[in-house]
Amino acid sequence: MVKSEYVLDYVGRPELRRRVRRGLLKSEELHALARAVFYGKRGRADARDFRRQASTASCLTLILACVVYWQIREIEHVVAESAGDPDAPDFALLAHVSPIQWDNVTLYGAYDVRRDLVEFRLTR
Repeated sequence: MVKSEYVLDYVGRPELRRRVRRGLLKSEELHALARAVFYGKRGRADARDFRRQASTASCLTLILACVVYWQIREIEHVVAESAGDPDAPDFALLAHVSPIQWDNVTLYGAYDVRRDLVEFRLTR
């Protein structure tokens, strides 16, 4: 009965359908990122014991969190740079920007990190 009520509500309310669709698209984008990151062994987690499976899942979650964090920092950087610019896009559009988008992230390749450009800070 609850499911039927929800289906009727879903069919009758376009704003509910849009909200559900946006949520599904975000989760699909996150799964696409996870598939792109987890390429070893063609995306199969074939460890037999729970500890190794949990370790694999935790590492994948950590990498996904790092990518999303990086995207959030980049969005903050763009917003800070465009503050006060009359030609900047409307900040109301930020509600439609998702940090899960990762087209600008290079997942594979050679990385050359110069130690003189890296800043280390101790936080307490």
